[in-house]
Amino acid sequence: MMIRYAIADDALFVHELIKNIIPDENFMFVGSAINGNEAVELVKKNLPDLLFLDYVMPLKNGIDVAREVKVIWPELKIIGISTIDDQKIISESYKAGVDEFVEKPFTKDSLFEALKKIGIETLRTQREVYDK
Repeated sequence: MMIRYAIADDALFVHELIKNIIPDENFMFVGSAINGNEAVELVKKNLPDLLFLDYVMPLKNGIDVAREVKVIWPELKIIGISTIDDQKIISESYKAGVDEFVEKPFTKDSLFEALKKIGIETLRTQREVYDK
């Protein structure tokens, strides 16, 4: 089964970076947003399984988006991504419905680790378990 994912970040290079890291054989990209309002509409329209969500975006921040989309689609898994390393903001993000948080700049390994923590196994992590 393909995991449907979307990206909400006002930095377009982040969209490309995530799409290049996430393996095509397990995941299907269903859309992107560059501001908070677009992010909410994206979730309403596409009902992804997973949302990569930036904290700092125009119109609505990631916390407000997380609160709204969890009402629309409670099953949605959210990985928060941000340059902000503020424990209060991270704590508020979790309360709003973010499942895991990755600090920018992130690496391939940190994204895979976040996916693993929220229960989304990639072929890579499955292979790692098998190889041990």
